[in-house]
Amino acid sequence: MSAVRTLFRREISLAWAGGGGPLLVCGFMLCLGALVPLTAGPDARALAPVAGGIGWIALALASLLSLERLFERDFEDG
Repeated sequence: MSAVRTLFRREISLAWAGGGGPLLVCGFMLCLGALVPLTAGPDARALAPVAGGIGWIALALASLLSLERLFERDFEDG
């Protein structure tokens, strides 16, 4: 279990060292999750059935922000 923990810490530190990508993704997801209900109106009962879908869509769109960095090192290496 110690090796998994060490590997996880290494990956997290590499992600944060690259310019704060995880913070951008989390911030985008939170903003989208806060703004979409504002467009749906004040009725909480109408929003309850679609809340899960809004969360999944916010997560999917937020993950698109990090796709650019996925192959960045491979592109630099050639």
